[in-house]
Amino acid sequence: MKQRITIAVFNTGFSGIMAQMILLRELLIVFSGNEFSIGIILANWLVMEALGSLLVGRRAEQVKRLLPAYAGLTVLFSLSLPGMVYITRVLRSLLGFSIGQEVGIVPIVFSSFFILLPVSAPHGALFAFGCTVYSRFSESKATSLGRGYVFETLGTVVGGVVWTFVLASRVHSFHVSVGLGMVNGLVCFVLLYPIGAILRSDGGLRGAVAPSGAAAAISLLLGLAGLGAVLAGVSDRLHEASLRAQWAPQKLVHYQNSRYGNISVIEEEGQYTFFLNSVPRLVTPIPDIPVVEELVHIPMLSHPDPRNLLILSGGAGGVIREILKHPSVESVEYVELDPLLLDLLRRFPTPLTERELGDPRVKVLHRDGRLHLKETERVYDIIWIGLGEPSDLQTNRFHTREFFSLAAGKLTRRGILVFTMPGSLTYSSEELKNLNACLFHTAREVFPHVRVIPGDGGNLFLSSRAPEVHQLDRITFALRSAERGLRGQVTVPRHIEQKLHPGWSQWSASLTEASSRQTN
Repeated sequence: MKQRITIAVFNTGFSGIMAQMILLRELLIVFSGNEFSIGIILANWLVMEALGSLLVGRRAEQVKRLLPAYAGLTVLFSLSLPGMVYITRVLRSLLGFSIGQEVGIVPIVFSSFFILLPVSAPHGALFAFGCTVYSRFSESKATSLGRGYVFETLGTVVGGVVWTFVLASRVHSFHVSVGLGMVNGLVCFVLLYPIGAILRSDGGLRGAVAPSGAAAAISLLLGLAGLGAVLAGVSDRLHEASLRAQWAPQKLVHYQNSRYGNISVIEEEGQYTFFLNSVPRLVTPIPDIPVVEELVHIPMLSHPDPRNLLILSGGAGGVIREILKHPSVESVEYVELDPLLLDLLRRFPTPLTERELGDPRVKVLHRDGRLHLKETERVYDIIWIGLGEPSDLQTNRFHTREFFSLAAGKLTRRGILVFTMPGSLTYSSEELKNLNACLFHTAREVFPHVRVIPGDGGNLFLSSRAPEVHQLDRITFALRSAERGLRGQVTVPRHIEQKLHPGWSQWSASLTEASSRQTN
């Protein structure tokens, strides 16, 4: 019997970490989350675990039929998990938020609280009940509590490893949650039945741990129901129905998790949009042409002879195509952390992405961009940081003084580091002005020449040790465009006059000087 309880306690830790990871990932997709929202979700989980242990688990010593109670909590935990996964999937529609829309801190706090409550509170009680059951079979209660904690922790560690390296990128959340219900039901059934011989031979089983045939039957039913749901495809149908509700009215053509996050693809009249954790990342085959051409051609034409280029994420979907229009280009290294993104670009091919990724001058690398820049021995004429604003730790570490110093050491004498920040040509909030000013002053600590090209939706930062970034004007832009045979759709003199007009540069500089001088 002791071995059975050991397995049950181990399974409690295993199931708990699995449930936590499932709901955390699903909530991050809903909230387009960063470390701040992760902190809120984990804090709510721990609070619910503590409340379950305090309000329910502490009464374990007083429960007359401890094994059936333990099985009942396990059944409640197992049934709540797939239900909460479904509610999480439809949470945006319930809250009135569309895909890609930012969710405020108050909805994150309260919605994650109520979603986690039916799962984490029973799990917190299960730990206390498991330790109490374990203590019935030990001469020392203190020793048994410690061992119970050890086995539960061991299950947590094993569950974390299995989730990360086996399940996260291979099966969807309903498969795992329904599978956990099957495992939990069978573990409880083994714990409860057959038990008659043990009752007669083991004096440790008395009163408080008396088994129940009804509890054993319910546990067996849960296990068989979970197995049947997997085999009959019920979990797949739940998965598909919840995704349709989550992404309606968009046409979702692909949904997949990797170690690094979730990637979803929607399609409309041949146009594909790739979402990373519900944030739009790439659009093919027709991207946002004005944004892409400004991002590429302004820095490319600021450099007199760009040959070797590096793109740290965000290169596919138009950026590489525009770069390759410049005849001086000899090589383009495109570094993307998540290989799934490029796999999906090949799975949903368009003429744009096929030309970009199939060009012999383009080399695609699947690795961390900062690590690549640290280890490579090559130097580049232009480096693009395509990760967007520093909204989480992953992107923030590409916008620090240390990273800018690292990038400066990998640039040629006239090399340019390029990145973008949110911006507006009309009104900018204090937070937006301070963000841009912080990155400007951080770059100025490393590069003597930093130029900001303001724009609606995004400001373009060009940082260099050479003054050429300040010398690009409408005339130079037009001359170099003609020399290189560029025929852009929006890069016409009128458009360039708007972007490069001295008045906009003075206006941008005045906002920077009047804002925060803090550096990153």
